Amino acid sequence: MKQVPSRAQLSRYSVKREGYEAIRQTLYDYHALSATAVTQLTFFALPIGQGGKTLSDTNMSLAGQLPSGIEFLVQSIEVHFEANRTGTAANLPSAIGADAVMNRINDSFIFYNSGNLTFDVLQKTYLQEAPLLRFAPKTRMGIEGAVSNAGEVADATQRLGNAYAQGRPYLLSPADILLNSNMNFGVTLNWPEGARTYTDIARVGIVLDGILYRKSQ
Repeated sequence: MKQVPSRAQLSRYSVKREGYEAIRQTLYDYHALSATAVTQLTFFALPIGQGGKTLSDTNMSLAGQLPSGIEFLVQSIEVHFEANRTGTAANLPSAIGADAVMNRINDSFIFYNSGNLTFDVLQKTYLQEAPLLRFAPKTRMGIEGAVSNAGEVADATQRLGNAYAQGRPYLLSPADILLNSNMNFGVTLNWPEGARTYTDIARVGIVLDGILYRKSQ
């Protein structure tokens, strides 16, 4: 059983204290990925309010850096791929046909088994890794089900399941990276082997998981 903090120990949880406080947080940035994909995507370069970005797309308030009074310890990196993000009910997994479900699985397979990731801080590269499958998300949407087109008998070997990257998180430990205030950084996804082709528009995100340090109130 977890021990209940004493009254004297509560100060460590107070939001009103001197110096800095540390909170569990992520830095994230998402891009739309067209069906005729590009050979490079750059992340964390556009803050909220630029290029149509909202808080659902990124939590960056500055382009490529953190504001004064904010520091971030990067502990792991994730690459998220969300196939067919047109956003209409007619394109939801339970509404589209069996072949379209398989297209989403194929798109995920193509994306994660190609490309490479580069993480730069102050014009210096701290991480290069391939393929993108190495950066499995900690959370994901899982769907299990058998589907078939009208007049077909569902073929479980062809119509069952969903596709996403899975495995252990890509941890930087013991070499976590501290992003100081006003320090330029960025993540790029690159496909030197050539642009991949997808069935439909998708959404790609980079999530830097770690600890955010900020001035206490």
